[in-house]
Amino acid sequence: MELLPHGYTNHTTHHAGVVTKTYRGRDAQRRMSREAAALCGLETLGAMLPVPQLIGCTGESLSMTFLSGLHGQDMIEAGWAEEVLAACGGALRAVHSVDVTEVFPRARRGSVIVHGDFGPNNMLLTADASRVTALLDWEWSHAGDPIEDLAWCEWIVRTHHPEHLPALDGFFDAYGHRPHWPARHRAMTDRCRELVDFQPHRVGLLIATEGWTE
Repeated sequence: MELLPHGYTNHTTHHAGVVTKTYRGRDAQRRMSREAAALCGLETLGAMLPVPQLIGCTGESLSMTFLSGLHGQDMIEAGWAEEVLAACGGALRAVHSVDVTEVFPRARRGSVIVHGDFGPNNMLLTADASRVTALLDWEWSHAGDPIEDLAWCEWIVRTHHPEHLPALDGFFDAYGHRPHWPARHRAMTDRCRELVDFQPHRVGLLIATEGWTE
């Protein structure tokens, strides 16, 4: 049994090609149900959006197929920021191009599938970052506005990889749109407020984000 790295809220293990994710913290059941619904809805998309296949569900955990690849944040630290963030942009464009009703049948018109925690933190890639091999952790997914994922990927880079901010140009170029800064900043702070409600000890992240300028 292997404990998978980069998990901060839940307990995720891998054994014999099966990943078991046990949900912890507030709204664990709701987050598990969201991820299960997203994986089921996206399963038929195959290589267009490489997501794990749902295998089973217990009272507190999901089991899904193991997908191989190198973690996006590890690759950024290894010097592949431009390639990784360009791949992020292309992958997000694909996510937002999917018919939202495939996953959320009651979605309002004009909404998209929002991953909810999108960025290199939830992406696996090939060794040269030319191809995304897995998009992970759909527990925050919902129908919403594209700017939520665009702004959050930027937030991940600003928070964890500030030295690579110039590489965000490639992210937005690959996606095909860069919303104006006030809208992106507002989306970041709104999401941080949600995180503080979920984990109050993270209030410092909200304070820091509120002070950002482009």
